[in-house]
Amino acid sequence: MAIKIGKDCAVKIGAATVVGMGTWSLSGITSDQLESTQFGDSWKQFKFGLKDGGQITFNGLYDPADTTGQDVLRAANLDNTNITTIRLYLDNTSYLEPCQTTSWWTASDSTNNETFPSHVNVTSYDISADKSGLMNTSFTCKVSGCMVLV
Repeated sequence: MAIKIGKDCAVKIGAATVVGMGTWSLSGITSDQLESTQFGDSWKQFKFGLKDGGQITFNGLYDPADTTGQDVLRAANLDNTNITTIRLYLDNTSYLEPCQTTSWWTASDSTNNETFPSHVNVTSYDISADKSGLMNTSFTCKVSGCMVLV
């Protein structure tokens, strides 16, 4: 079993680490359920519809000097810029990123021949301060398409 340890994780934009992050989460990956029940059926029937790539959230310490990480994310939010190079590291070599190939879930999976020019949109960011603590920042991103494990 390949158990991962949280302290080995990171959030990066390309090769640049987003400084100060302490948590990340990819959640809400769903499939639409389309009802296909017909007259005479006793039980509802469903077919799979479109998939939703979910949402990424991450947060940590606010660092206004992080021009290649936190500033890039804030600018992407303000400018409505798609980000294709975000990486959620599980350890020092494995990461999730928006799929840019013709397969999904893993980069080597060639069973699905749909094109996924996936990206994420930074939908919100927050900066917070408490008189008895360090300043924090958090980011929320919407996945357009899907994330793949590399």
